[in-house]
Amino acid sequence: MKIYSTIGKNTWQFNWVEKNGRQVLVENKKQIDFNFKSLGNNRHIFILNDQPHLIHIIKQNGIYHIHFDGDYFPVQVEDEQTRELRALVEQSSQFTGEQKICAPIPGLITKIKVKEGDIVKERDGLVILEAMKMENEIKSESSGTIKQILVKEGTPVEKDQELIIIE
Repeated sequence: MKIYSTIGKNTWQFNWVEKNGRQVLVENKKQIDFNFKSLGNNRHIFILNDQPHLIHIIKQNGIYHIHFDGDYFPVQVEDEQTRELRALVEQSSQFTGEQKICAPIPGLITKIKVKEGDIVKERDGLVILEAMKMENEIKSESSGTIKQILVKEGTPVEKDQELIIIE
């Protein structure tokens, strides 16, 4: 599985695999063997090159806040599907006027976070779309007013199906 980690403006792409019960990240054909065990209360042991490191991780608003050996790193971690969803939303945010928010992938609408008449800003969460056992928040592509909601919670949707109209 491809994983993208972003710290600041730097992004690294990894392939995540498991070998003999250990996790392995591969970046540009360089293999990084490690072991990762949870201790509870957001604390973990991260073993890299046979050296244990105590790390503290809190996930908040899609960002992992990591304290590692006395240093702090806000890290955005995305799989390939989430990265593609975000890129589609960012790409479509360039338009103005009436916006039709469409499902980027097939899935199930599990939550609608707005109602008709609500005023939203760009990047406000609108709906939660569950696909492949992952929850994906579909965000507003522009500021405006919710004109029409075309789906209901519990509704399955197809790729490119219209969900919400914003004006």
